Amino acid sequence: MVLNSVFGATKEWVWIALPLTGWAIGSFLDHKETLRMTRFRDKSALYGRQLAPGEKPSWP
Repeated sequence: MVLNSVFGATKEWVWIALPLTGWAIGSFLDHKETLRMTRFRDKSALYGRQLAPGEKPSWP
């Protein structure tokens, strides 16, 4: 197997690394989406209205 001779990796290593890599990429994308959505909190683009002067936002 080329993977074993080049990197010294075994099948077991691949079975561990592949799910961890998928989890890391998914976690990164989820975090980026959360940051993107924070731009729309209490703004007209998402809720259809502007906050009145002195009105507290719905998020802390």
